[in-house]
Amino acid sequence: MKLAIVIEIRLWELDKNLELTTKDIFDILCQEYQLNADSIETALSCKCPFALTGFLKELENSELTEYLDC
Repeated sequence: MKLAIVIEIRLWELDKNLELTTKDIFDILCQEYQLNADSIETALSCKCPFALTGFLKELENSELTEYLDC
């Protein structure tokens, strides 16, 4: 999924900032890409940005709409 790749690139950019926690990065990614952080956190049982990218890669395009904040 193209969105997952774009988010993964952004994740690595944010991960270079030592002041950000993984939870901060998760929240930033969800906000920047209009993802519903609460729904994704529930599905993952955590706020891990690395799990987020893996989760998005596994989703079918039709399933993605369930996790958008639009």
